[in-house]
Order: sequence, then structure tokens, then C-alpha cells
Amino acid sequence: MSSLASQVLADAALADSLLASTVVEKPLALELDLGNMLAIDTNQLDKEQVTTPAYLLSLARDNTQLLINSIWQLETERVEDAVIAKFPPPTYKLPREKPAPKPKAMTKWEKYAKDKGIDKKKKKDRLVWDDVVSKWVPQFGYKKAQAEADKNWMIPLKQNADPTEDPYEKLAEAKREKVAKNELQRLRNLARTKNVTVPSMGVVPATKKDQARSVTQSEDLKKAAEIAKTSTASLGKFQENLAKKLEKTAKVKGVKRKFESNTGDGGTEKERSLGILESITNKSAKLNIDAAVNTQIFREDQERRTEKEKEKDSKMKMKKGGKGKRSKAHFANKGGKGKFTGKTGGPNRGAKPKIKKKGGQ
Repeated sequence: MSSLASQVLADAALADSLLASTVVEKPLALELDLGNMLAIDTNQLDKEQVTTPAYLLSLARDNTQLLINSIWQLETERVEDAVIAKFPPPTYKLPREKPAPKPKAMTKWEKYAKDKGIDKKKKKDRLVWDDVVSKWVPQFGYKKAQAEADKNWMIPLKQNADPTEDPYEKLAEAKREKVAKNELQRLRNLARTKNVTVPSMGVVPATKKDQARSVTQSEDLKKAAEIAKTSTASLGKFQENLAKKLEKTAKVKGVKRKFESNTGDGGTEKERSLGILESITNKSAKLNIDAAVNTQIFREDQERRTEKEKEKDSKMKMKKGGKGKRSKAHFANKGGKGKFTGKTGGPNRGAKPKIKKKGGQ
């Protein structure tokens, strides 16, 4: 037993001897920046061993040990089961990998709140108590839709409410409109930060050169008024005239056709001719992505509209009561006891019944 104990103690002493000491001595003290946990060693390196991994590893270990020793000399405090050191502010300004981000531009509401001195709202709590379902429900994010479905399992209707209108569909439509409004406001804020003009009162039709812009200038208003006047089936023939000032100045000039010069560059004419030839000989169909997407959106809208109309018609029939008026085909094959249909081989309803005598006579 004594030999086993002596062997264990010898192994522990050998392991302790292999570990490096926590006390490290250097000719020049390290420059320490504890705020950044940075240690700078200004001592001279050994030129012969600077390429050996063992020398570099021991050098890194000693400098790290000095940094850890200086951290343990700081003021510490215990938080639950951990000991935390209070670091001083950093002294070195380390360079950034990327440039510092620019300050975020304020939105329209933030600017208005700052001018009026409105305090910023506190952050909403994640969970709130709901008396309807008698449990904690989230105000946003995960499981919000399920909480709304549990809460709105029954929606009260007013006396003058439309009986053919689905209240759940109305709630969903209001939510979609709210999301679309928020998205529009977000895009307006982005346009304001990028100095892009956003349509406000109306939009002048865009051309190939000029993009659609908001109607703010007087010339744009005149042009929009003239376009609206001529947008009828009679091209404005029976429309009332504009004001005298607008009538004189609001004449929309058509785009003049531009013809290319007959004495142009031969290379340009060659490219144009080759393009025309390629468009004629190329049999592969060209896919217009914008037209395809618009067609698909139109079809989905049509299907959604037809489904809503069918649901409305079915609800109207249920409101009137019964299965509706039955057609003549419904009674075509209906027979039964005591009912003449004209297709059976039995006696007619108007014939007198035969009386049988006793004895088979």
C-alpha cells in the first residue's frame, strides 16, 4: 500500500515539474492594454531560434501568462458562481476592417417626434395576459397567428352587417392592407434617404427616356390634365374645355419621329441588318418574364374572384332556405306507391278494379 502511494506522489511531482511556472521574468516589461486584452513584447528575439516552432510557442505562452497575471491584479467581483474582472477603458485604437457605418437617417415619424418632443415608446413585452383565452399569448412573432385564431373563434356581428360577408375574410383583408401600408411607408422612407422623388398627388405616364415622377410642377399638372381629358372613348371630343389659361398651354405635343441619316456609318447599318436577319431566322421563342408574371397574377386574381363569387352565391341560397327551386328533371324518375308515372305495366289509375268470385270464377 505504501509503495502504491509513493508511486502516485512521484507521478504527481513529475507532472508538476513539467508544467511551466506562473512567474515569468523578462528584461523589458510588456506594454499592456487590458481594455483590448493586448500585450506588446518589445524584447529582442533570438535570430537563430526565431524559425523554430518550440521557441515561438514558449514565447507566446510566457506573454500570455503575463497578460493573465495582470488581469488577475484588477478589481474583481463575484456574480453568482463566476468571478468577473473590471477592465479599464482601452488605450489603443485598433483599425477597423471596414469603414464606420454612416448614421441612419431618421424616418418621417422619428423626425416629427423629435421636433414635437414626443418620447419614444417603450419596447413591447413579448407575452401579455389575455383574458379571453386565459393564458399568456405573444404580441408578435412565433405563435401569434395561432393565438389570434384561438381568440377570434367567434366574431360578433352588428345588426346591419352584410350576411354574405365573411368576417374572417374581412379581418384577413384588413391585415393585408395594414402590411401593405407599412411596406409602402418603408419604401417611402428609403426613397427619402436616397433622394428619390415619390409620387404623391398623381403620376405622369412614363416614356422610354423619362421615368414616372410625381405631379408637382405646373407643367406636369397641365400635361396630366390634358391626358385625363383625352382618355375617353371619344378622345375628349365631348369633354368640357379646361380653363382658358390651361387650354392655351396644356397642349400635349406628340413625340416626333426620328429618322436615321442615309449617310451613316456602315458598321451600324451592318449590325442592324444582322439583328433583323437573326430575329427572322431564329425560331426559338423568346420568353418575356414580365408578361408571364403579369399573366400568372391575373389568373390568380381571376380564380380568387370566382371562388368568392361562388361562396357568396351559396350563402345567398342558404339564406333563402332549402335547396332552392327544383327542376322538372328532378321529378322525372320519381315514382312511388299510388303514383302513376306512365312507365309501368300495371292498370291505369282510372280503370275500375276487377272483382274475383269465389271458386275461381
